[in-house]
Amino acid sequence: MTTIILEEWHEVRENFNPSKPISINQMHEFKEKLKLEEQTEGNLRLLVDIYCMLRMYSDAYKIFTSIMDLGNKKDQKKFRSIKYYIENPNCVKPLYPREIREDKTIKTVIPTFKYLPDPLKSKIFEAEEVVTCDCCEQEVDVYYSGGIYAIEEVDYLCPTCIHSGAAAKKYDGSFQQYLINNENVVNSDFTEEVMCRTPGYVSWQGNNWMAHCSDYCAFIGYVGWSELVELGITEQFENYTGFSNEELSESLVNNGHHQGYLFQCLQCDRYVLYSDFS
Repeated sequence: MTTIILEEWHEVRENFNPSKPISINQMHEFKEKLKLEEQTEGNLRLLVDIYCMLRMYSDAYKIFTSIMDLGNKKDQKKFRSIKYYIENPNCVKPLYPREIREDKTIKTVIPTFKYLPDPLKSKIFEAEEVVTCDCCEQEVDVYYSGGIYAIEEVDYLCPTCIHSGAAAKKYDGSFQQYLINNENVVNSDFTEEVMCRTPGYVSWQGNNWMAHCSDYCAFIGYVGWSELVELGITEQFENYTGFSNEELSESLVNNGHHQGYLFQCLQCDRYVLYSDFS
């Protein structure tokens, strides 16, 4: 394995995101490049890792069974893992190359979400490609890939299936991990809507939805301290992070290891900040 290939592998692996079409395509491009290299055991083992990351376990199995060391415990464990997915193909869907949309005109209807005033700007929904909703099996160009707390794995859900509650009902799941500060929310319909008909944000430690006054908050977006400065609200939010403003100014970075999640109360308009660490 050449140094160049190894360096490129580290970069592609570190930046790999199975929910991003561009990232998936980059991994496929690297795979094809690696296949042109000399088929040493090291390169073949790397190909196995790539196929596993792309959930293409049949391809991984073919290569791995030709090079694995039956006396090596790590190889035995890896073989069992690959074999499990071969025998249970419905557990995961392969990440094949994606066609990136050139026409950015959105055709999918986005319903009005009470707790998500701007579904696209908040980056909860994506519009990078045309996918098939796992719930209604219709092709859509706006979709949610953040998953649902359920037994069955879900890759994509359309706005309508989430908003109507069809997705939560079909998979017997919910979109939030925990509800915070919700002791004053007495209307059970509010709780049902935020748990079963509002897509969760993607977080490091599990999405926890904030409540304020007697209702749940609207999710505004992902923030670091610089975003709070731009909004002019560094002294105008309720802090549920467990850190002082001074500490937040030094550590809170959007897309960083200390990530902020900004909410806004629907009753008093007060901003509410929550955060977690990688």
